[in-house]
Amino acid sequence: MEREIVMGGIGGQGVQLATKLLAQALNAEAKHVMHFAAFGGTMRGGNVECTVVAGTEALLAPPIIPSAWMAIAMHPNVVPVVRPKTRDGGLFVVNGGVVVGEGAPEGARLLAIPAAKLAEEVGNLQGAAMAMLAAVSEATGLVSVDRLAGALEALTPPYRRGRFRRTLRSWRPARRMPEGIWRPWTPRLGRRRWSRRRRRWRRPSAQ
Repeated sequence: MEREIVMGGIGGQGVQLATKLLAQALNAEAKHVMHFAAFGGTMRGGNVECTVVAGTEALLAPPIIPSAWMAIAMHPNVVPVVRPKTRDGGLFVVNGGVVVGEGAPEGARLLAIPAAKLAEEVGNLQGAAMAMLAAVSEATGLVSVDRLAGALEALTPPYRRGRFRRTLRSWRPARRMPEGIWRPWTPRLGRRRWSRRRRRWRRPSAQ
């Protein structure tokens, strides 16, 4: 089983660090992981797109992928890039209050999380992508926030860890996502269908 996560934003939002944390945390949970980052041509404020591919077995997908289980848009500039990559049945997540007026891709679900506001509340504006990652991970079960915190210790210098720890914990349990989001490491089953021949309900195989 493989899951692909694409996060897009602009320089200064912490997209690259957040996805590195995700890759390291997933690897600590015995997942096979690949991480790939692509940057725009400017020093600060250019587009950034990072991809994490994780699986329970050896990976088959390349790190540059045409579609993803989860696509995250941290800034309006990257919506035209990451939104079309959202797979049917996947999640399209936006930085609420920054990315507005977007509808859900066909066959996918739209979620808005105020990541920039969460990061601002703890005094770490550059940690918006990390706040988003913590919120999505906590609500979907993608990876535990404790694993993300452990990865933080390995990837950041001591003088930066305090604010980032608070950013990871900024998504409080009371701010859960809506019900009905299926877990990434649990096979999703389709709707049951009535079998006239067998005269009973049958359910399609797991995806």
